[in-house]
Amino acid sequence: MSSSGVNTTSSTNLDAINALKYSKILFIQVWCFTMFSFGTVGHILSIYVFTRRSLYSNPCSRYFLASAMTGLVVVCTAVPLRLLQFVYNIDVFMSSNVMCKILVWLLNWFKALPSWFIVLACADRLVLQSIN
Repeated sequence: MSSSGVNTTSSTNLDAINALKYSKILFIQVWCFTMFSFGTVGHILSIYVFTRRSLYSNPCSRYFLASAMTGLVVVCTAVPLRLLQFVYNIDVFMSSNVMCKILVWLLNWFKALPSWFIVLACADRLVLQSIN
């Protein structure tokens, strides 16, 4: 086999690898913008619903309101950070080791909060339904 056949094969493989990398970046961009748009609109609508005067007197709706508010914070911070990190190769966590640990801890804490508020709402409903 001649050396030009090897160059053609490696060039074809390199083109395929670059196409896969580009499609991965494009998919992440579309996914992040979609998640940001739908997440922001969904959480804002939830906040609008749970701030109605008729629902605000219910303690369970306050948990859902808190869940929507923290969910909005998560969407507005985690999604842009993911976009910066994977698409534009800007890693805000690389500035220092301490800063990285603090940011990761805070981000994971905020990601868990909406779920915990829903668990608290369920516990509130359970306690209200209890005979004792």
